[in-house]
Amino acid sequence: MDRFQLGLEIALSVLLLVTIFYSLYLGRALAVIRRDRGQLDALIMSLESSSAQAQSGIDHLRQTTEMVGRALGKTVESGKVLKHELTALCERSEAAAQVLEGRTPAPREPSPAAMAYADEGDTMPLRTPLRPRMDEGRLGSVGVTKSPVGKSAAERELLRALRQKQG
Repeated sequence: MDRFQLGLEIALSVLLLVTIFYSLYLGRALAVIRRDRGQLDALIMSLESSSAQAQSGIDHLRQTTEMVGRALGKTVESGKVLKHELTALCERSEAAAQVLEGRTPAPREPSPAAMAYADEGDTMPLRTPLRPRMDEGRLGSVGVTKSPVGKSAAERELLRALRQKQG
């Protein structure tokens, strides 16, 4: 049994040496992992702060987009109103020009633009067109009846120019 014990002790010694070297290798690997774990934690913290900043930026962008969208909607609506007013102003100026030229205006149907404006379901009241009349102050001068809504600056300028041309 002496040989058997010696062989067994040698085998156990070899296994013990292999285990010692393997534990040294694992110790070094764990040190690298611990060092990398600190870097990984720092990277995770950086990623969290970046995602929080991105979320804040997205919220700010969403609010800005809503604000700009509302302003653009108001601008579009005012553009529709201005388009309608310009169409009505053009119709009035054509009627005034016909009177100045000595023609009597034919009864007009509303323009396609005014009809389209009314068909869109807008709630803007349509202005009544100006009708030519004889001015009480001067015989033969052309005047216009006042519309129920106040005249715009463009309408006043057009009327002033027509009066200057006449007189």
